[in-house]
Amino acid sequence: MDKKTLSVAEAAAVVGISSRYMYDLVKIKGFPTIQIGRRLLVSVKGLEQWLEERAQKGWNSECTNR
Repeated sequence: MDKKTLSVAEAAAVVGISSRYMYDLVKIKGFPTIQIGRRLLVSVKGLEQWLEERAQKGWNSECTNR
């Protein structure tokens, strides 16, 4: 079975950014996170869709809506 979720650190490694920056991204409204207890997880499928949508729009990290 493939993993359906990633830790924030794992998601950062997959995307190729620092964990600190990924923690900033998970605060953005609409970012595909799931909270289970105190643990914050990132949906693999949701992350792929989120990245694709931003790539199509030419998204710039400086114009985030937190």
